[in-house]
Amino acid sequence: MTSTWIWLALTADRPAGATAAAPVRQAPTGEPAGWMAAWARRRRPLAGALRADARIVDRGGAPALVSLVLPPAGVRVPVDDLAVQQARREVLARPPADAVSLLLRDASHFEGAITVVRGRGGAEDPFARLFPSRVLEVGAGLFGRVAPPAGPVIERYGSANPWPWDRYPAV
Repeated sequence: MTSTWIWLALTADRPAGATAAAPVRQAPTGEPAGWMAAWARRRRPLAGALRADARIVDRGGAPALVSLVLPPAGVRVPVDDLAVQQARREVLARPPADAVSLLLRDASHFEGAITVVRGRGGAEDPFARLFPSRVLEVGAGLFGRVAPPAGPVIERYGSANPWPWDRYPAV
């Protein structure tokens, strides 16, 4: 993927034109919960789509357990809010998840987080302390593994890009 971010959304049906998509089931019941899809394009593909770190998407990725944390409708929390920053610190202090990304609608507001785990029977999600977590079983073909960051990234850098801890433009 050429962009540093993708659009991510949970939809009722498999969306046409998605870069990657996988069926979703509610954990632990296994009830169908729709499709999760990613789009690598500039414009938002549908109203509920949120920006995520593009590195989390891998069309060859294995099935995964996903914690999806979304604030209630109308609640806007700055990315710089101390609670968001503390959740990011806690991500660094725990055994690494397969992938973690903040979810953004604009350049400066936390609109949620997604945590991807495999083979650990689930993991506690630090972002679930901010808002309730929805735990989902996501099928193969959507999420990959991303190396954990080397350390905390609290400073503000290009907030239109979600948590780009591993790259800064050449000056």
